[in-house]
Amino acid sequence: MPDVDPWNEDEVGRIQERMNRFGIEPLDDIEGILPDHRFVRRDILFGHRGMRPFLETLQEGGRTAAITGIMPSGEMHMGHKVVVDTVKMLQEAGAEVTLVVADVEAYNTREMSMEDARDLAVDQYLRNHVALGLDMDDTDFYFQSEAGNRHHVMSKKFSRYVTQNEFESTYGDASPAKVTSSFTQYADILRPQFDSPCPTTVPVGIDQDPHIRLTREVAHKYPADFHKPASLYNRFMRGLTGGKMSSSQPKSYISLTDSVEEAKQKIDDAKTGGQDSLEEHRRKGGDVSEDMVFELLAYHLVEDDAELERIRREYESGEMLSGELKRLQRAESRSSSLNTRERGRKRSRWSNRFSRNACSEGPCSLATPCPARNSMLIRRLPFP
Repeated sequence: MPDVDPWNEDEVGRIQERMNRFGIEPLDDIEGILPDHRFVRRDILFGHRGMRPFLETLQEGGRTAAITGIMPSGEMHMGHKVVVDTVKMLQEAGAEVTLVVADVEAYNTREMSMEDARDLAVDQYLRNHVALGLDMDDTDFYFQSEAGNRHHVMSKKFSRYVTQNEFESTYGDASPAKVTSSFTQYADILRPQFDSPCPTTVPVGIDQDPHIRLTREVAHKYPADFHKPASLYNRFMRGLTGGKMSSSQPKSYISLTDSVEEAKQKIDDAKTGGQDSLEEHRRKGGDVSEDMVFELLAYHLVEDDAELERIRREYESGEMLSGELKRLQRAESRSSSLNTRERGRKRSRWSNRFSRNACSEGPCSLATPCPARNSMLIRRLPFP
């Protein structure tokens, strides 16, 4: 088995070991040219490959692109939000964005029907991307299954530039479905450069690094002027129960579509870093490194660094109890949830275009190819 499996990443840790083994660079050398964002300041973004040319071109006002994908898999949760916020950060700094729904990969590797993959992508993921503020006016959005003939031909041509040994040493003994999905992903990542090469980057978790490494090899070997795609790596959020955050374990995450009451219950049940008794907690203080509620605040819900430091200090000193931290978290979650839903309502006319009943030809299945819908998806999509 490979050290990192992009289809089944179960381990949250071992970051430094993997950085050393696979040549992922720390952010130290580029911090001064990264956009100012809480993820950068709090070391949530921890490593990169080849980001300097991308960032320098971005600063100079040249063309750059950030690529991200939607893999339909259960409800969209706060762990998924990390990548969306990173892409939004780059978009606001001036980068174009390519957003692909991996419906073909979901069909091949997740045993989902194409129809279910598309419906889930629209209802859970696309709507939340819009609600979180991604500007779809500057986004090339498409489904893998409707990417166009050129895209799929390029994915086949790329296979000439990866050897069997390279593939097996990167992925292990991959099934034919995973082989096909991998080359489709290489085309997704290089798509912004098909007509005009430019610096690009892919914000991902370290589990997706195998795809990045081989796409960089393809970009280097293919007889075109492709820039090797850069990559920007984020730390995985742990689940509310202290282990992996997984869409298959509802108690481990807060979904972006959870009601306030559902979120409150999950926060109340979350693992904390508090001590066993009030007396012991007052004496020893809490451990923020083991507190999932504090982690959620740090990742998403407290923007101000001074405020987060105050919370940390009071919790570690024992002045703030675990229950008080949870009440603070519930208040922040409620505010964030309401703000996100309000943005979602304002942009619902756009996202509704992709519902089953949105097609100009009448109700249809998203799994069925449709020229009317295809012409709408393949071009850049302005808000109404």
